[in-house]
Amino acid sequence: MIKNKIKGLGEVILRVNNMEKMKNFYQEIIGLQLIQESENYTFFKIAEGYKGHNQTLALFAKTNLNAFNEKFEDINFKKSSLHHFALEIDKKDYDEILQLCKNFQLEHTTEKFDWIKWKSIFIKDPENNVIEFVCHDSNL
Repeated sequence: MIKNKIKGLGEVILRVNNMEKMKNFYQEIIGLQLIQESENYTFFKIAEGYKGHNQTLALFAKTNLNAFNEKFEDINFKKSSLHHFALEIDKKDYDEILQLCKNFQLEHTTEKFDWIKWKSIFIKDPENNVIEFVCHDSNL
């Protein structure tokens, strides 16, 4: 079974309409480390990964081809299957991130998941992708 071989999440790829605006958001607002860029892609390091493969967020221009050398269609948010992606944070940073959302006037909402003892802050990037900042909180 494949699931027994998985060591973590390697990367999340978002296709984007406006590379510069999205790059600036993830670099300047979210604070991810830029590790490689071109006119067709931008890669950010999220965290250390498994045996040298960083956990990565990548932005691909909509002109890129997929892994099967197929051209992507125009980006249509009504047809996207992406619900959101989550970035794990430390519980001690939760309030600071919430305050930063207010300082940057980012639309945000919070939610608590008592059944699993998680609490989350949700925001939107400039192209309306939903990002969750999630931490474990044993006090829930």
